[in-house]
Amino acid sequence: MNKNYTISVLLTKQEDWISKIIYYITGRGFTHASIGFDENDEVFYSFNIKGFRRELPKKHKDAITQSLCFKLNVSQEEYEKVVDLIYEFQEKRKSWKYSTMGVVLCLLRIPHKRKWHYFCSQFVAEILEKANIAEVSKHASLCLPNNLVDILNSRRAMDAVVLNPI
Repeated sequence: MNKNYTISVLLTKQEDWISKIIYYITGRGFTHASIGFDENDEVFYSFNIKGFRRELPKKHKDAITQSLCFKLNVSQEEYEKVVDLIYEFQEKRKSWKYSTMGVVLCLLRIPHKRKWHYFCSQFVAEILEKANIAEVSKHASLCLPNNLVDILNSRRAMDAVVLNPI
């Protein structure tokens, strides 16, 4: 029997001050992106102001004002690549930092990769690209959460979009 493999990409908007700034500067929409491989969508991984984080969005659902979850059917190989990449980040989680400069350069449309630094949508875009799940037409450091909507909508085998899953 073949097992179905699913990766989820969660885009959210919250009402904290950082999200409000990102919301207005980026032209509205979503302010955070995370990726998960838990079939119950309980655990996601991303970067926030504290660095690389394991996130439990349902635990903080009251703070999330808008969400969109892409559930992508993937091959076993793609799934295992995502899991491996995320575990590599987890193993060195104390070394990883949030890239405030990366966000600023992204807004200025200047591609930049800084060692040990990511911002949320850059991280998700790079994971999707390295696992061959989605084709990212620009440098991952230029991807904002709203750009991931277009990237995932054009994916070869988009399976389902779940609105307001949280």
